[in-house]
Amino acid sequence: MRHAHRDAALRPLALRVLLGTCFVALQIVRIACCALLVLIEPLLRAILVPIAYLGFLVTLIFGFLIGDPRFPRWGMLGFSVGALMLYWLFLGLMSLFMTLPPDRDCR
Repeated sequence: MRHAHRDAALRPLALRVLLGTCFVALQIVRIACCALLVLIEPLLRAILVPIAYLGFLVTLIFGFLIGDPRFPRWGMLGFSVGALMLYWLFLGLMSLFMTLPPDRDCR
């Protein structure tokens, strides 16, 4: 009878230890993912944003101003918008793993 009471008292303690361990493990995984995403972000910004801007500029010049009928203007414009949206999706993924500091301009 005594052992049953002691086992029942240890069960909540074991559950708290298990939940605490799971919480710490999830935080370690979150920090590792966050560090990886923060390291990748400047590289993606340096690649995707200029591709989107130059693609839009080339589409504007060759597709609309010069009006070359063989130029795939809508496909190129879609590629530019897609590159920019891919970068925005990456920023959204980053925001899932980290909390950004409050904006100092909005006081």
